[in-house]
Amino acid sequence: MFVVNECMATPELMRIAADFGQNRIELSPPEKELLVSLLKTRATEELEYGQEIAWESVRVVRRVTGAVGVFFHQ
Repeated sequence: MFVVNECMATPELMRIAADFGQNRIELSPPEKELLVSLLKTRATEELEYGQEIAWESVRVVRRVTGAVGVFFHQ
């Protein structure tokens, strides 16, 4: 089982999110909540309005309104 923490770099968080989205790993509900929260926080800090980052099956989008969404697709 993976441990999600605030010290992880954004690419590492994206990799874990992609693995979780493809059912390759399991995360507890609190870990999943922390993962999504960290991805949203990082997107707010690192992305410009309208930008997105993707890793395999996960997309993190910072909309032009400033809202951030994390999308898992298979």
